[in-house]
Amino acid sequence: MKKIWMLVAVSMVSSLLFAGCGVAEREVKRTTSEAAVESAEDADEELSVEESIENEDDEPSVEESAEDMSDASAAEESAEEKKPVTMAGLVGESRKEQGTAEELPQTILWFNATYAPLTYSNGCNWRLVGGWEPTEENAEITKTLLQSSWSVKDRETGLETVKNLIQKGHRGKCREYTEQMAEWGILDLGEEEFIQQIVEKDVGNELGRYAVAYYMHKSGIEPEYMVAWDLCRVNQLYADYYLCGYVTYEEAMDASLTNSLKLQELFDSWEEMMDSYMTGYMFWQGDLMLTDDSPSKERYHYYEILKDMENGPYTLDWNMELKKSW
Repeated sequence: MKKIWMLVAVSMVSSLLFAGCGVAEREVKRTTSEAAVESAEDADEELSVEESIENEDDEPSVEESAEDMSDASAAEESAEEKKPVTMAGLVGESRKEQGTAEELPQTILWFNATYAPLTYSNGCNWRLVGGWEPTEENAEITKTLLQSSWSVKDRETGLETVKNLIQKGHRGKCREYTEQMAEWGILDLGEEEFIQQIVEKDVGNELGRYAVAYYMHKSGIEPEYMVAWDLCRVNQLYADYYLCGYVTYEEAMDASLTNSLKLQELFDSWEEMMDSYMTGYMFWQGDLMLTDDSPSKERYHYYEILKDMENGPYTLDWNMELKKSW
């Protein structure tokens, strides 16, 4: 984890960026309930694939409501409705029991391990493709998640989305922001002067992402380094596409095999892959790990839990021969 922690070390003195400019933490736009399907609205359906990638979210949320509230607590209820929660709220407040599913082939378990921290954070079972049993109910939930989080509504938009992730993804967006800051003449400024300059730019809710891109540059980390963040989500998406019927099981596994062989070429271990993944996650969140409730710290914590788990995903051999077994 050398690179990610080098970035964190550089960024620790950057708290002025958020303490001084009054920028609110980016809301994680997660919607998973049936009501959330309606809230996606036509505007989401008309997003281009590139816009879908820019606004994508791999963790949907649900809204809570209360009855018979007094006037004094009504405002509190309203605030609670806006608070994002994990998918665990959808499947029950604890991790969903998946029964005694048959053990998957080792190669497919390897695929599952690439997105296991998300599976675990959502309260699902990493030993199942996509974390769920392939039931009709889970298919409908998965369709809801894909629509609201990725603007994926069918096979065509799904395949376009993974193509964009493979070719560009968030590493492309990070490169775009890095080049933009170079054009502005602020990329190589010292920290305090950079902060003064960037808060004057009209970047809206993207301020955190610009800051992460700046500190990546200062740490000598190229945007392409976050490639695992994009490629791990390709495996995740193909699993979801299978669950909701947009691709066949064989198509999903064939695509995951090609993608996973690429990951093995790029990295030498689970730790190296996760370092790259976390760099991308930090950029997506616009999160410099400055607070105790940092979503990046939370996501990395899930990885640590899984890494220490007996017979967990990261006990699998990174250099396993991945082969078709389906």
